[in-house]
Amino acid sequence: MTAGGFDARFVDRLLDKHTCTICLLALREPTVTKCGHLFCNDCVRPLARRDRIVCPVCREEQKESEIYPNNYDKRQIMSLMIYCDQQENGCGWKGELRERETHNNTCAFADVLCRNECEEMVMKKDMENHMKKTCVNRKVECWYCNTTVIFKFLNHHHRKCKMFPVACKFCKQQVVRREMNEHVSKDGTCPNRPLECEFSEAGCQFTGNSNELKLHLQNEVVCHLSLMTRHQSDTKLLLATTKSLLSSTRACLAKRECELENLKLAITKKGRMSVSQSQICVFEWNITSWSYWMTKAQSDLPEYQSIQSKSFYTGPQGYHLYLKLYPLGYGFYEGSHVSMDVCVRKGDYDDQLPKKQHCKFSFTLVDQQPDAINVVVRREKTVELIPGKYFDATDDFITHETLNSRSYIRNNEIVIQFCLQLNVL
Repeated sequence: MTAGGFDARFVDRLLDKHTCTICLLALREPTVTKCGHLFCNDCVRPLARRDRIVCPVCREEQKESEIYPNNYDKRQIMSLMIYCDQQENGCGWKGELRERETHNNTCAFADVLCRNECEEMVMKKDMENHMKKTCVNRKVECWYCNTTVIFKFLNHHHRKCKMFPVACKFCKQQVVRREMNEHVSKDGTCPNRPLECEFSEAGCQFTGNSNELKLHLQNEVVCHLSLMTRHQSDTKLLLATTKSLLSSTRACLAKRECELENLKLAITKKGRMSVSQSQICVFEWNITSWSYWMTKAQSDLPEYQSIQSKSFYTGPQGYHLYLKLYPLGYGFYEGSHVSMDVCVRKGDYDDQLPKKQHCKFSFTLVDQQPDAINVVVRREKTVELIPGKYFDATDDFITHETLNSRSYIRNNEIVIQFCLQLNVL
């Protein structure tokens, strides 16, 4: 049975007459029995059986209707002085029991859940300091690139930050990540970068730093002369072989061109119609379990960096496409945006469709509430529709901040509409 009395910290010792014999706490809504004993209303009422109650103190049986509220003792109890429930946390408040709930609602020493949703309990008085300095969900600025990120993802950001200093694997010097390739290049500043021998094209496989290369060139003069003599002989043979291959290839191409012209002529004679295609294509993509994909993308595993839609054709006998979405963005916008790609797949009609097209297309993030404010990104360009090629990368499709506003995410799902208009050049 749940205790019904007040579990409070009283300034003075609680009198026996103010204590419930059942729950041993201060009486809440005191009720007096016919035999004169006091109990919490919520403690004694559940003892009723068939409209009769046996007093827990004297065992006298009485009707439930013979038990009455005792307002006199209630007023006395509610006037008793108590300390704040958060006294151990440092709150020095004391007041009447009737003021307890009002004080608890405003007590600066009460523990509440962090407003940044980090699931940590913090005293009200410490909340602002926690949100600014210790909360794992607080926003901080990367010290290297000045990008604003959530603190718990800061290490993940540093693993990709272009301005983050990393150690060169050759000289151990700290170099900004985006400058590393230049640092270790042939004309770079790394003193220990591997350099190829000047006679590598002749077959020398030596690599080493600048000092080692200098010694190698001094000590291997005879070897290099031998390699160059052999290389010149091989080059002459290669040139002769190449000329022969070019000659046979030209002959083969001329034959194929002739066969192609004959085929076109045969098709024209039979009156065959060219393959048609729809000029406008609309595809709607519903992405479910959005929080799952965001969490997986943050794991840094390559297979979770993008989500792929099912493939679709632009129309009857049209191009074969699919969409790709990057939850954590791509390129310059990585970490702050969601990026989109349009990809071409090998289709059944590729041989009969023009390869070069002028396209107008748009991505629309659908706002799933009545007063919808959709986010639309439009592009127009001339592209080559070649299987296996991404003909556009919309890196700045939508910021994470905008995505999490309004109702773009509803029931853990987002909806993206893709519209494509084709015009043959």
